[in-house]
Amino acid sequence: MKRIGSIILSMLCFFVMTGCQTVQQYPRVPQSVPLSTTETTEPPTESVPETMATTTIRGPSYPQETVSAPASMEMPAEVRVQAEDCKLSTLFTVENERSGYTGSGYVAGLSGDLQNTLLFQVSVPSSQHYDISVVMAADADATCLMTVEGTPYNLLTIPGTGKFVQATVQGVYLEAGTRTITIQQKSGDALIDCILLKNAEKQDSVSISSELCDPNATEETKNLMQFLVEQYGKTMISGQYVSSAENTELTQIYQITGQLPLIRFADLYGYSGNGGSPEEADAIDSSLEWAERGGIVGLMWHWNAPIGTASVYKDETDFSLANAVTDADIAHLNRYELQQLRKDGTISAECIALIEDIDAAAEALKELQEAGVPVLWRPLQEASNGWFWWGASGSEAYQWLWHLMYTRMVDYHQLHNLIWIWNGQSAEYLVPDTEYDIAAADIYVDADEAYGSRYEQFFALQKIAKNKMVALSECSTIPDLTAIRRDQAIWSFFGLWYGEYLMDDAAGYTTKQQMIDAYNSDLVLTLSEYQAWYAPKQTTTGKSTIQTETTTTTTTIP
Repeated sequence: MKRIGSIILSMLCFFVMTGCQTVQQYPRVPQSVPLSTTETTEPPTESVPETMATTTIRGPSYPQETVSAPASMEMPAEVRVQAEDCKLSTLFTVENERSGYTGSGYVAGLSGDLQNTLLFQVSVPSSQHYDISVVMAADADATCLMTVEGTPYNLLTIPGTGKFVQATVQGVYLEAGTRTITIQQKSGDALIDCILLKNAEKQDSVSISSELCDPNATEETKNLMQFLVEQYGKTMISGQYVSSAENTELTQIYQITGQLPLIRFADLYGYSGNGGSPEEADAIDSSLEWAERGGIVGLMWHWNAPIGTASVYKDETDFSLANAVTDADIAHLNRYELQQLRKDGTISAECIALIEDIDAAAEALKELQEAGVPVLWRPLQEASNGWFWWGASGSEAYQWLWHLMYTRMVDYHQLHNLIWIWNGQSAEYLVPDTEYDIAAADIYVDADEAYGSRYEQFFALQKIAKNKMVALSECSTIPDLTAIRRDQAIWSFFGLWYGEYLMDDAAGYTTKQQMIDAYNSDLVLTLSEYQAWYAPKQTTTGKSTIQTETTTTTTTIP
């Protein structure tokens, strides 16, 4: 989300790390709804949103490409390479004063200087996934960058306890032979003992159900949820954030790739009671337009602090969520009843302001429900990172707010067209599974760092979410599709942020060729393919709905 300087994540190291999971490869197209993918077939012509251009635009045409995974041969493996056995420059020293090391000692002298990088030559016995652990110690918190075969791969952070501990990156695919792994200091002062390679830990099977947390969900919402479950483990559904109702980003994607994303993500920012404006409150109307064209609507909310200084950032507002929290059962009360509680001091002005903003957002979302449009709804994002006011008061306050919003919208306002996406970014901030449908992560990496599949984060989040789908709700580039297939870490959908992250070759995040390859691959589901499989049916209101089977579906991922 509009990244700010140092707040670019390599991410989710706060999750309890889980091991490797083998996900069954499914056929791309449901057998009951065949879709021709031969190269000679003319792809469906995209219907470009009217706000995207004043004239009809026809994008380029590309054949669909199959994403294949490299060969893998799983065999038992455990490899240890001592740091003192590496080829060391004169800047390094081998020491043995600190207890807890293995081998003949450990290496000191690591720094951020590229000329002072510790290089391990590792004999990899077979082409497969490995958990790679670096055993190191530090007297103050330290972070190192691990590079695999010349590509920046992951940041490793250890606490400054003075003891040797393992920092592990899970599910790294390595080809057989001699492979190079380097460790470079980024912060702190780490002592390096060794590198360990072991077979990637396997994760337990999960069963994904299409049952929604809202038992009174509309048929359109149930149908959309079922579709998401049907596709889980088969394809990644394409998604793009837009900066405005003009859909500049969608036009750009179409002109380059010949395709459009299936999910259009917009922001309710303009609907905030404090600091919002009618000029910016266009997300509902533009979402209706997208739904009418057969696309899936996604909405988030950069919710300005309800009172006080209008900002989403805790450092830029004097609003405190902690001052709003109450034990009173307020979710079902009307305005008059709430004001009475305010008068007698039971609840605070901050609490009243919260509810007023939630009510305003609910009224806006009702327009979509009345039009038969289901919504992928992602409120209160990135809570555990602490930079937004809704997460800055701790997990209990956040969970209280989530419950209040969920109950107020679903029970009091009778909003039943929402698929609730939890994006708390930490198990500590997890909300009850009866109040969300999909777990999602926002993962940003530096432009020069390999994005890969985000395998480790995928399975860590899956472990937390259990029987829920997991999605990549924000990303700085489209994941590496070969890595996605290879690692079988197929997120339900991805949401690429706009600005420099979208096809700005100079920025280095997502190139035009990456977009062409992704949008014309068999692993990424686009708008035209969705329209071909599930033709929109016009209702009496003139709004589009997506017709699918209504039976409950369960997808099992071994």
